[in-house]
Amino acid sequence: MDLTSQGQKTQQQKPNGRRAVGSSQTWTRYGVLLPSQQTRKLKEWVLTDEQQQLVNASGLGHLALTTGFTIDRSLLTAFCERWNNETNTAHFVGFEMAPSLRDVSYILGIPVTGHVVTSEPIGDEAVNRMCLHYLGESPGSGEQLCGLIRLTWLCRKFHQLPENPTINDIAFSTRAYLLYLVGSTLFPDTMRGFVSPRYLPLLGDFSKIHEYAWGAAALAHLYRGLSVAVTPNATTQFLGSATLLMAWIYEYLPLTQPQQKNQNTLLPRACRWNFGGATRGQRKKVMEWRKDFEHLQLSDVNWNPYKDINPAIVPGYCVAADNICYSRTWLISFNIKEAYVPDRFARQFGREQGRLHQVPLWARRTWSKAKDWRVEYAREIEEFHQLVGCRFIPSAETNINSLPNEFIAGQSTTRCSWNASQSQNFSMMVEDLKNDLPVINRYLEGQVLPPEVASFLEKVSTMIKTYSPAQSSPREDEAAQCKNVAARAKNSRKRARKPSHLEDSSSPQDSGVNQYPGALVPYEASSRFANVLDGTAPPPNGGESFKEHEIMEPWQMSHMTTESSSSPDSSSPGSREWRLQHPDEAPTRRSNESLRRSRRHCVQLKMFKHRDGVGAEETNPIFL
Repeated sequence: MDLTSQGQKTQQQKPNGRRAVGSSQTWTRYGVLLPSQQTRKLKEWVLTDEQQQLVNASGLGHLALTTGFTIDRSLLTAFCERWNNETNTAHFVGFEMAPSLRDVSYILGIPVTGHVVTSEPIGDEAVNRMCLHYLGESPGSGEQLCGLIRLTWLCRKFHQLPENPTINDIAFSTRAYLLYLVGSTLFPDTMRGFVSPRYLPLLGDFSKIHEYAWGAAALAHLYRGLSVAVTPNATTQFLGSATLLMAWIYEYLPLTQPQQKNQNTLLPRACRWNFGGATRGQRKKVMEWRKDFEHLQLSDVNWNPYKDINPAIVPGYCVAADNICYSRTWLISFNIKEAYVPDRFARQFGREQGRLHQVPLWARRTWSKAKDWRVEYAREIEEFHQLVGCRFIPSAETNINSLPNEFIAGQSTTRCSWNASQSQNFSMMVEDLKNDLPVINRYLEGQVLPPEVASFLEKVSTMIKTYSPAQSSPREDEAAQCKNVAARAKNSRKRARKPSHLEDSSSPQDSGVNQYPGALVPYEASSRFANVLDGTAPPPNGGESFKEHEIMEPWQMSHMTTESSSSPDSSSPGSREWRLQHPDEAPTRRSNESLRRSRRHCVQLKMFKHRDGVGAEETNPIFL
């Protein structure tokens, strides 16, 4: 692929003030860079043999061997100052260098060819649904920030399996481990100690993980981190795999190598320089490394550092042909798109360095959760797939934005849905056992069984034959009742009133009416509202009583008031002042003549005859 055809403007056409292509001019930054990757907690993760097999099959198992890598921050800072963010190469006197796809394959031991590392857009509201779907648990509000998950939460929740783990427990824990692994080693970002859950859909199927170009995505992040490091007023954090860059520097620049190294030629090559945090002798300062790089010559570079590698030990998913590693292409990882121009450092592939071709300009995009980067970079992704010969069809990814809301519902909703699914599964299991009973009976026919076993089998057979799935459960009835109560509570007019002096305060407290304070129950002989209805409004239709336990809404009895109940006469035996002055004397019952038979009262009486007032008309007779 020729990237020069995609842009007419090049770095040489840019205005003065930018360094020209091929120059050795460097930009000096103030302050030492701080790597963002955090891999210490990975050593606390306890993996079973089954989990280790899943990790190895994913093609990412070698990353665990690179944890604890000692980073020389002064050397890292001095090298980053040589980086040119317009060509994605480090400029030295007379030549250029840069990490390549082949370097990533050997140093980290991960696949660099395959499907591009990207997926559907993920909003912040879908983080909980995604974690519940792929991890079985969702982080709390304090364990996530701006759509990112704390690495410490992953380690605390999944670092060790329970005593009797299920298949889901093993899958969830292993997937959390892989998310921690790629987030802390390959894709560290400005938010130290956090990882984006956008990689979870790619880690869903363990048999397909190695079919993604994780190495190409890691190289794209490394290029982006180097470009950010040389930007004026940039952060002091180094974004990208510092382990990959440090191991690459040690492989190609012998003058930077520590005094000791592991004589290990197996993959990953980063293990040769991993001493687990041990001191490696006297370290140089940034100024000393700057002087060494200013005088670096072609003869000081080891252009073939992998000549001692046995090709037989390289896994199939790590093999990348030279025609792929030496071709110009785009490196894609979600919103990150970086130019890959290996022809500018041809000596690293054992070739003669020709004329340095121009590099087109491209825009570095920032992350947007609402943008589908598969559509934005569709042409670049297709070209990369054609280059690497990616012919497989990736497995169908779960549309995390369309997952049902049960994944983020409360505990009660989750429990109810779980119980419903378990009940359905149990019913299906019983039906299968019913079909298998004749076969089991034929097999056991003529067999001599102990009395206990025969009795047990007979009981089980009887239970299976007589089992019938329940149509409803008390929990479902309770849930439906609570739903109705919640619906009533939304109406601000449905409020409880204070009990009047006409109500009997000695009624049982466990009555169903107490659930609705102030509600009016239908007429019954023992009702505490009998003193209101007795003699005033006899049951309509010749003594036909209302349906038992049917409760009227509070607003339906809000106008059933008496004239004397609101009378300002404080001398009345039923007034509040009289009851306070004579606490030992019982109030006398008021006569029925004192009730006010207003038009509003008559309309209310129609509601007794016509349930809920449905079908009531003004011409209907009124019983008084």
